[in-house]
Amino acid sequence: MNSAAPETARRDGASSRRLRRPLLGMPLGVIAAALLAPAAAGAVPPQYPNQWSSPVSGLRQLPVTTDTRAFCKGPSGSVYVVALSHSVSSNAVIARLRVADGAVLKSWTYPARPGAAGSIPRAAASDAQRNLFVALEQVGAPRDWRVVKYSPSGALRWSRRYDSGNGADVPQGMVVDHHGNVIVVGTSEGHGSGGYDGAVVKWSATGALLWKHLISAPGKDLFEAVAVDAADNVYVAGQLGSGAPVLARAALRAYSPAGRLRWTAGAKDSLRDLSFTSLVVKGSGVYVAGVAGNDPASAELIAAKYTVAGKRGWSGVKVRSYPHGAWAKGLAVDRSGAAVLVGVAYGAGGSGEDLGAVWKLKPGGGTAWHREFGNSLWPYDGQFSAVGIDSKERVYAAGGVSVSASTANLLMVRYSSGGGEQALWRSDGQQSGACDFSHVLVLSDSAVLAAGRVAGDGANAAVYRAKTTP
Repeated sequence: MNSAAPETARRDGASSRRLRRPLLGMPLGVIAAALLAPAAAGAVPPQYPNQWSSPVSGLRQLPVTTDTRAFCKGPSGSVYVVALSHSVSSNAVIARLRVADGAVLKSWTYPARPGAAGSIPRAAASDAQRNLFVALEQVGAPRDWRVVKYSPSGALRWSRRYDSGNGADVPQGMVVDHHGNVIVVGTSEGHGSGGYDGAVVKWSATGALLWKHLISAPGKDLFEAVAVDAADNVYVAGQLGSGAPVLARAALRAYSPAGRLRWTAGAKDSLRDLSFTSLVVKGSGVYVAGVAGNDPASAELIAAKYTVAGKRGWSGVKVRSYPHGAWAKGLAVDRSGAAVLVGVAYGAGGSGEDLGAVWKLKPGGGTAWHREFGNSLWPYDGQFSAVGIDSKERVYAAGGVSVSASTANLLMVRYSSGGGEQALWRSDGQQSGACDFSHVLVLSDSAVLAAGRVAGDGANAAVYRAKTTP
């Protein structure tokens, strides 16, 4: 992590949005004008329309925001969207949308007081009562964590600060356990020999600090993902010991509900950095995915499985390679225990364009199938950033595809459990600048939502409900 720029600390392997071929026959316009126009017959999977009616052709945008930072279930058929505002002070904009029609039921900001010090939203989660928890990075000096809890009506229940006492502290992931306690992971500067420590902090449902742990290895340490099992044991994943001359190792740690370290696991390589960036706990399995290597041009996708008791679920770390490198973005696990990893395969297209990558592993760890999404109509860079799975084990891979050096489309593709392309949702209007989905929420087989960002004259966070078919 770069201590001088916490806002850019995520190692996304930034996509380059390169124009590969001249723009031929592609429709013009803005995303608000036309969404999901039919493609040429036989060229792509069937395209299905949006579930919501106008305005904005089914796409719900949050004005005066830049992008979606978190997306989770809300109460009574609604969802929470947490976005970053356009404001110079970097505030959080929070909205609750009705799933049925996309109507905004409630919206508010944090901080609520105009002119207050800004806060960058980093993660959010809801509990069984659909109270909302948000983890923010407070900007200014010093940069600290701020964790807030809201009622379903948007009333602030409590606010807590985590401060290492020195330097920048940045939250990265959050989960709420079955008792309404909240666990946040990230980085904490100023304690270890490398400048950053991995941090895990747990608060009760009422905001009491229950425990915290700082993990320091030579180099810089970062935890990016956190999950709990049915017994409320806590699992955190990330990277320990990055920074020359040290090579980072991918790290997974398990804690009891009381904060006792139960076991540790991970992976390392003698030639390159390894990192776990995604984590899912499903039944008795703990699944992690991430990247081997720092340079996107040579990086590989990695995945591993452990049991909740800390034993290996697969024989070693699984690796998926591409000639020009790849980067991991999201992870989901179906009910059979098959893991699905999505991301970007650099230069994998016929004209050297980046393609959205989907890699499904069998419950035993072998590769079930992999797909790299590209189409002759859109010979431009694309990527998948989020993934969801429904009860029929169909895979929803969401992201974006560029159509020139400066324009892009939203994109979501549905694959069958066997890897066949079944459906496509794409904006056919070109949007200036960044335009992609970053989150997927599968509420049911008929309620699949994606959230992300659209850019143009004014960038906005956006939410979309896909109209699905059997």
